[in-house]
Amino acid sequence: MKNYLEINVVRFIHLLRHAGIRIGSGEVIDALNALALLDLSDRDAVKAALKATLVKRPGEQPVFNKAFDVFFAPPEAKEKQSTEYRQKLDEHQQQLEQAGEELSFQGTALDLSDKEKTVYASIPDKDREKLLDYINKTSSGKNVEQHFKPLLESVVKGSLSYWRKSLRDELDLSDRPQTGDQDIDALVDAVGSTGEGGFGSLLEEDMQNIADKDLPRAQALIRKLARQMVARISRRYRQSKKHKQLDLRKSIRHNIRFGGTMFRLRYRSRRVQKPKLILLCDVSGSMARYASFVLQFIYGIHAVVGSIESFVFSEDLERVTESFEQGANFNATMLDVINRSSEWGRGTNLAASLRTLRSKHAHILTGNSYVLIVSDTKTMALDEAVREVSQLKRRVKDIIWLNTLPQQEWEHGKTVQTLKNVVRMYPCNTLSELEAVMRRKIII
Repeated sequence: MKNYLEINVVRFIHLLRHAGIRIGSGEVIDALNALALLDLSDRDAVKAALKATLVKRPGEQPVFNKAFDVFFAPPEAKEKQSTEYRQKLDEHQQQLEQAGEELSFQGTALDLSDKEKTVYASIPDKDREKLLDYINKTSSGKNVEQHFKPLLESVVKGSLSYWRKSLRDELDLSDRPQTGDQDIDALVDAVGSTGEGGFGSLLEEDMQNIADKDLPRAQALIRKLARQMVARISRRYRQSKKHKQLDLRKSIRHNIRFGGTMFRLRYRSRRVQKPKLILLCDVSGSMARYASFVLQFIYGIHAVVGSIESFVFSEDLERVTESFEQGANFNATMLDVINRSSEWGRGTNLAASLRTLRSKHAHILTGNSYVLIVSDTKTMALDEAVREVSQLKRRVKDIIWLNTLPQQEWEHGKTVQTLKNVVRMYPCNTLSELEAVMRRKIII
């Protein structure tokens, strides 16, 4: 039993170190001594003892909490983490292979690093198409021979270097964890490797408590999460050899270099149906910060949703869709919305807000639309709110409630328990939870 305990503590500390927490041998001994005095079946006591002996800096606590939950998760949760990690590795490998195939000169792959290929896969679709068109035209020009290949590589590398700088806050070019233990690798990936000044603590911080000085980093993290999701989903929309639907236009374009002979056929995958979103953000006093983060994330993934209709509500409902033009500065947009809104920072009346939605915006309530409600569920006239939510649910594809209240507080809230029986409800207290619910429950 003692050896089993020591092995698990050492593995847990291995995880913490890879997540950016500095731990010396003295702290390891202190942790083992503390656990020897405890009932190991008391999860809270074990967590408190490990935190007290291993965490010395306040900023490390959110990372420790995430690592503890990940490492000491039930077997089925760990298996899910391992499966997701393997899928992520497979997706990344497919990404590199597709980039290697597309970035070629007269059938020969350009000499590019894996990180350059990752940058290529992450740039916006229209810019990727422009780069591909340039490569194809250069490869198929008159009197174009193999000695032009280094020149083309130089141009492509320059373009990718530009995009790497432009997307530096949003790209994930970090090396995959390689601890020698694939189970630990999966756990490190689930926690997020933070190091000094990393994003890990922000991922697990209550969005309402993110300090003003950390807002630029939080916004950069949101852009990064959104772009990663867009890149992942966009790959499902692009060509795939697994499907037998020939893409004649792309086949002709990519075979111009061979004089029109169809050496390499291109295939089109069936497009995933893009969900239409109706976003309802509670902007009462306690909710305003959450609404700002959620709005930024949702508009960051606009490329992989069919359409977005946005509303803010407190005592009543306001439509703000037109304020969020693509490419506009988000901070300036939010400031303008707040200044013009008559609802920002007031009390919450969900029933009145949903009645306004039904009466003034009925045309957007269709059978292929998801309604996302971002709120802590605290509202006046709860019974009326339940009736309005039930009516709305019958008119749309589904209602998904993103609850900003910490999940451990749900059981004590009457409004949470009541509304949870009517709609699907998921925790959305941190940026990590926001990304997870969008990826797993909506953008499928």
